[in-house]
Amino acid sequence: MEEQILYLSRFCGIETYPVKQAVWELIEGDGTEEDPDMLCLGMRFAQGNHLHEDTRSLQAEPFWEINFYKTKIPMNILQIGFDLEQPNEANEADGSFYYLEHQPARNNRMEILARDGNRLKIRVSGSTEDVNYYDGSKPENRLQLTAWFEKEHP
Repeated sequence: MEEQILYLSRFCGIETYPVKQAVWELIEGDGTEEDPDMLCLGMRFAQGNHLHEDTRSLQAEPFWEINFYKTKIPMNILQIGFDLEQPNEANEADGSFYYLEHQPARNNRMEILARDGNRLKIRVSGSTEDVNYYDGSKPENRLQLTAWFEKEHP
């Protein structure tokens, strides 16, 4: 798998979308279960390549947002090997994939592969309902990405 490319595995094959922007932000809570720290990942993509018949004419530029929670996430722990999961099983807004409309992104995982100052190389994966069939008639799409994320500045 190439970096800076979203791989969208659908029932009809794999579509790819180049990364336009990948950012991360750490929002501190008070360190309790009720107000944990939150690592936010935001990813925007250009129009896809290797599109299938049913998505070729849509000219979609998807985006994917995930909020990962942990009681405490100190900045110095954001190093190689740090990983988090966000199942988003209840279809909450903690993981969202937008293609033609917002869909819950489930089974989200992230792992830091490298760090260069405030830039983090992160592998992200998840799943969502098929991007062109919202009736549950197709299997879930698998989302996979390895990219460099820039620290988002307020």
